[in-house]
Amino acid sequence: MDIIIVLLLIFLILAIILRDIFNPVTYTRFALPLPQPPGQPSLPPFIYFDIDTRFTPTEASRIKTIIVGVLAQWNLHLTQKWNGGLNNGVSSWAACANMYAFNRLKPIWQIAPVPNGLTALNEAMDLFTQRFIENGFGGIVGKIHYHIPTPVTSSTIRGQTAFRRNNVSLSITVNPAQIDRADISNGALEGSLVHAWLHRVGYTHPPNMYTTYFSGEAPMCYMRGFLSKNPAVPDSFYTQLFD
Repeated sequence: MDIIIVLLLIFLILAIILRDIFNPVTYTRFALPLPQPPGQPSLPPFIYFDIDTRFTPTEASRIKTIIVGVLAQWNLHLTQKWNGGLNNGVSSWAACANMYAFNRLKPIWQIAPVPNGLTALNEAMDLFTQRFIENGFGGIVGKIHYHIPTPVTSSTIRGQTAFRRNNVSLSITVNPAQIDRADISNGALEGSLVHAWLHRVGYTHPPNMYTTYFSGEAPMCYMRGFLSKNPAVPDSFYTQLFD
């Protein structure tokens, strides 16, 4: 019986290898305009992504809409922080993160401590800025990978944690089955993307633990429209879309 199981596993592995050889994954590139918030260094006019061609046109369109939504909130944060040139403002996003984020406030590669959630949000958005510059000017194009997990709702948008500060893509893995769901709002999917991108700039959390951790609380703030938590709505309502 053990030999049969081993042979079946070998057959499965060979089948996957042969599938990838004869049916290689293909990608197509698209560009999105990058907002130009005040007080920033020279920014590229566009950022670029290579998307798996297995996504349907409708799925690809929704993924683009989700990215554009996150870019708009990044732009709003920096505009509010710039405060007309004083550069002393507190954005709605940073104020919310300051209320709830207390743990793992810095990227895994960073040595210097971060005092609070407000500072953490400011630094995270600056890291997003760096990623956009690396993408648009440096050619570090993000890939949008296609993956349907088992069980099918166990993943939405996933980003692997980056262990260095520089030259990291904004690549993510997207579950098309979740993108197809009309009962998940664009705002909820944008929060899932924020969580994935926070991993791409180095923020972490313990497995399946998000409450009080910056990489969980910052996207939850986003998904609530930066409002305070409602005791009637558990964090799991939001974190079910995190990976």
